[in-house]
Amino acid sequence: MQVARSILGASALMVLGAGAALAQEEKAQEAKPQQAKAQEAKAPPAIDPAAIAALNKMGEFLRKHSAMQINATTSTDEPLESGQMVRIDDQVQLSIRRPDRLRVNRVSERKTREFFFDGKTFTMFAPRTGYYTQFPAPPNLQQLVELLGRRYGIDLPLADLFFWGTDKSGVADIRAAINMGPSTVAGAKCDQFAFRQRDVDWQIWIQQGAEPLPRKLVVTNTQDPARPQHQVDMAWTMNPTLDEKLFTFVPPKNALPIAIEDAEQMTRPARQGRAAPRTGGTP
Repeated sequence: MQVARSILGASALMVLGAGAALAQEEKAQEAKPQQAKAQEAKAPPAIDPAAIAALNKMGEFLRKHSAMQINATTSTDEPLESGQMVRIDDQVQLSIRRPDRLRVNRVSERKTREFFFDGKTFTMFAPRTGYYTQFPAPPNLQQLVELLGRRYGIDLPLADLFFWGTDKSGVADIRAAINMGPSTVAGAKCDQFAFRQRDVDWQIWIQQGAEPLPRKLVVTNTQDPARPQHQVDMAWTMNPTLDEKLFTFVPPKNALPIAIEDAEQMTRPARQGRAAPRTGGTP
């Protein structure tokens, strides 16, 4: 009987122990969702509202100014036929007077382009070859940029400048936004922000203080396995005095006009007496 009681006692203890373990396991399972919720609450949001607010503040500041001049260095990764990635640098100067004046000078070792918009006519000129093309333009800068890209496949340098602070800025397409903290660009104290959109990661350095100007931009193509980058470093002059002549194109002697469809001809030098491929007319 004593042996039987001992066996029964041991069995009871085993049952009690198993019951206690089961209860603890059930409590642990119940606690997991609560722990996960607590961790989610502690984790930063995918889109930091402060990063979006900084973009909007920058856009609003830019929209308040009708005249500005930007000197920029652009660096773009381009693949060779071998697959090796090389970086190409350009020097760009933009002179803007809203809503309908623009002058762009773009210079690199490979090519030089000058763009003119006087409120009525858009001109693209290649000084090294002597070709230029013109066509009647829309009444403002935003519409001009959209037309050039959509109809002619021409991307103006720093085209995003014309859309920041508007409903076409692309802020609504941002999937992730992070405030990376303070950073310095060319001696200017800035805040660095990182953003993600479909097929693109990009970073922007916005100047601190009363003038929240974009000082640096890095865009990474995440759709391409090589992840090529495009970088822009910017120096700003706000409210400069811009002469009307700056936006007006006067053809140099021996310059040859061509139709916009023949813009690829600008890479070949014009020779005096040689007929232009095609002349005039709005495409």
